[in-house]
Amino acid sequence: MSKMSELSQVLDDLIACGEKMIQTANAIRECFSEEAPAAEPEKKAKAPKKEKAPEPAEKTYSKEDVRAILAAKANEAGGQFKAQVKAIVKKYADGGSLTDVPADSYPALVEEVEGLKDA
Repeated sequence: MSKMSELSQVLDDLIACGEKMIQTANAIRECFSEEAPAAEPEKKAKAPKKEKAPEPAEKTYSKEDVRAILAAKANEAGGQFKAQVKAIVKKYADGGSLTDVPADSYPALVEEVEGLKDA
């Protein structure tokens, strides 16, 4: 791997990490910014148990998330999955790079890449 592509990958990982930190900080802010009336905790205790929530919809991924997942899998086990990861990306992209993959295809792409196992 050339120094420039290594640097590019490190920068992409750093950006993805920063975005995750922002999401986490916003989630914490939301938890503490909601002001509930004092009587509400009692209502929750007396309320009947709700049925199980429906399964969450398909997980959404940002391009940085997908790039990090692809890089991790390609570098796993000494790079044995690198060619397979490239082939899967080409399957979902017209141009053969992640930039060409439509965002709505990210979940399927990630699922297929995560399904790669040692032979």
